[in-house]
Amino acid sequence: MPLEQSEAIILRTENYGEQDKLVVFFSREKGLGRGLAKGARKFNNRFGSSLEPFSQVRLFYYEKEKHDFVTISNSDLLDSAFELFSQIKTTWAFAYLAELTEKFSPYREKEELLYRLLQAVTAAAKAGQPVEYITRYFEFWFLKINGILPDFNRCQHCHRPVKSSSWLAAERQGVLCPACAHDQKLEVAPVLRRLIDWMKKNSPASLPDFQPTPEDWKNLGKIFQAIIVFNLEERPRTLDYLDF
Repeated sequence: MPLEQSEAIILRTENYGEQDKLVVFFSREKGLGRGLAKGARKFNNRFGSSLEPFSQVRLFYYEKEKHDFVTISNSDLLDSAFELFSQIKTTWAFAYLAELTEKFSPYREKEELLYRLLQAVTAAAKAGQPVEYITRYFEFWFLKINGILPDFNRCQHCHRPVKSSSWLAAERQGVLCPACAHDQKLEVAPVLRRLIDWMKKNSPASLPDFQPTPEDWKNLGKIFQAIIVFNLEERPRTLDYLDF
């Protein structure tokens, strides 16, 4: 059983037994993984602060066939995200991003684009970008990477370009123009389409060249989250703690 190593982002941990921690991580080489860090709860343990959420680390571990968990022997901290979690709003936002990643991602399958997205939004948050923007940006690209982002610029029913407001279709696979929308519950206003088009072309390190209101960010979140809940077939637990 050879020792393996991988660059990874820690998503979350939970206590396991009296001295250990269960670690959920996302690695560059193998995607979503779970491992047991033995002795991680001991005072002056060898892991230090490297297992904090959204820390970028190099994990050293042993992997057995047909075992759900790897055994983590050590972890080198490459980049800490500890500073992000002094505010409860940011803490819950990143817990939400971690929950989405864990629930949607297949186990032990490489997903380079998602790894880079996690890296990018963490770096942008550390650079001071607003948490509302970081969260919406992640949702947008998360939906796109998973192949469930609708076309917001063309009516799903009549296929005509949308010029004004549209409404999210009931099955969450597209939008409907005013002539085709009978159930006008989740409106995609023109400013939301503008935000979506902007995020498609820019990194999270830069803000839009116009000024969306807090209500715009919140409404865009309602659209993205409706698509997420429909495809996940359950509501992420952490959504209950987001107020934006």
